[in-house]
Amino acid sequence: MAILSRDPRPRIADVPTTPRFKIRFRDPEALRAAQAMEAPGSEVRVVNQKRRFLGVRLPHSADEPAGAIRSFETQLRSYEQNFGGEIVEDFRYSMEGEEIFAAESFRPVRQEDSSLDDVLRMIQAPQAWELSRGAGVAIAVVDSGIDGQRLEFPPSKRIGSWQPIGDQPWTDYNGHGTMCGCIAAGTRAAGGSFDGVAPEAGLIACRTRFFDTELTTIYDYLIGLVQIDGLAVVATNSFGIATGTPPSDPANSDFQSALDDAIAAGIHVFFSAGNYHDLAGGDPSECQPTSIWLHKSRADLMAVAACKLDRSMWYYSSRGPGQRFGEPNTNQKPDVAAPTPENGRIAYGNEIVTLANGWGTSGACPQAAGLAALLLAKKKTLSWRQVMDAIRGTSASLGHGADCQGAGLINCRAAVESV
Repeated sequence: MAILSRDPRPRIADVPTTPRFKIRFRDPEALRAAQAMEAPGSEVRVVNQKRRFLGVRLPHSADEPAGAIRSFETQLRSYEQNFGGEIVEDFRYSMEGEEIFAAESFRPVRQEDSSLDDVLRMIQAPQAWELSRGAGVAIAVVDSGIDGQRLEFPPSKRIGSWQPIGDQPWTDYNGHGTMCGCIAAGTRAAGGSFDGVAPEAGLIACRTRFFDTELTTIYDYLIGLVQIDGLAVVATNSFGIATGTPPSDPANSDFQSALDDAIAAGIHVFFSAGNYHDLAGGDPSECQPTSIWLHKSRADLMAVAACKLDRSMWYYSSRGPGQRFGEPNTNQKPDVAAPTPENGRIAYGNEIVTLANGWGTSGACPQAAGLAALLLAKKKTLSWRQVMDAIRGTSASLGHGADCQGAGLINCRAAVESV
């Protein structure tokens, strides 16, 4: 059923899962007036005052009956007709590696399985802890949430949280975000099963289903923590666009602008390189074709590939040089690589699990982000360029081409010693 009769407006039938839309307003007054209106036909999930938009969805119901859809359409028309709202689809990115974390990838847990401890030894994190443990730096995990029931995340570690309206902070609807938070900055200090790369860094749980409105507002929230509270913030992001062919720029995106602002504000941004090499038809032993998409080519953020403990590249780890390589503010990607083990044991949600195909580039990215926290804890004045140069300049070749491994395997001890 079309939400509005005039093209090119999005239609409910064209939007996957529960329909989500962004309503843009011409000025703050129009946004405030729209917020003040009773709106039973739609559920507001995001309010962004800075960029003057609402993120709304069809209210949940058992079968989304026709009456609920009609009410939702009426509500959207009201935003447009009464307040001058512009209605666009709320673009959704994919959580990285959904196929890697499918049910069949979870195996019975055995104590002999490789774990996060083996990963930390390979990247020399314990040796780096003699110089820095990440204290005074906050790592924002932009993901499915972090399960605050796990002992790796005691209250003293929780610097802040962002979640859509109606969601609960420090909860994880999938388990993926808990894994990333544990790898970046988990701690055994309160009885947790694992230390992360930066065990004394704080954590900011940014719970999202990867809609443009949510990601934009998360980064605006983080900017406030830097500019108002003076926090040193590192952001780890394990999401992308799951495709084997170069995607077009998302329509009506505000996220890219928020990313520009965040990096300019001093936030250190890390992304998974992607898990799309096999989708692109690439042979596991080859460093082509490229499958690192869109903004991950930016020179002012770091894209992290995934290798195994035996130093071979994972078959899915996206290859460079990157979709945008050669354009202004790009560099050859990936920047570096980090390991995730076959049959690797890790916290996932409120459980310890073993994952047959490693942890994806999802599990590699928070290692590099954790290393950035170690560097900033040692020297808070480091710029994003100095942090990236320290990480890349001390990485060691895995024996593959740069389009597979970037500068090579990260080395926490060497990086921290270099600043």
